Amino acid sequence: MGVLCDYFRAPDRETAVAVVLSESGLFDAAKSRPDIEAIDLKGIDPVVMLGKLVTLLSGPSYEEMAMTGDIQIDHIPGPELLTREDGDVCVIELDVLVRDTLADATDAALSDVAFIWVNTGEFLDGRDTWFEADEARPAMDELAALARRARIVGQMLYCMICP
Repeated sequence: MGVLCDYFRAPDRETAVAVVLSESGLFDAAKSRPDIEAIDLKGIDPVVMLGKLVTLLSGPSYEEMAMTGDIQIDHIPGPELLTREDGDVCVIELDVLVRDTLADATDAALSDVAFIWVNTGEFLDGRDTWFEADEARPAMDELAALARRARIVGQMLYCMICP
């Protein structure tokens, strides 16, 4: 089994860490607090996979990237670790560029990049068939909507990672 990742918005770093490390956990906090919202995207890591989505939405022509088969993520700022790496879970804050790129993503842009994104090596690893774009759209739509709501209220996006 791979790394499990849940994405959420929170008012600040301290709150983000506190709700993840609390006894009730992230999803209970999200149910009881209007300033916390979380989505379950277990297989989408915040660096490579999310970096590729952000690159497709903001980078060079995705047709060009699709033709070369190369989606470079080195221009996407990495997330900032807010907890120790050696614990049961860690919390990271995503860069504002990631939040805003997702928040600005239109329905048309998400549709344009969905097939390319879900057919990158990270998704295909261990599969014999290609993914369909509509398999990825719910996750993409959730991420974009979460980013929009975070930006509207001046929050950042965070990711809870369970190794």
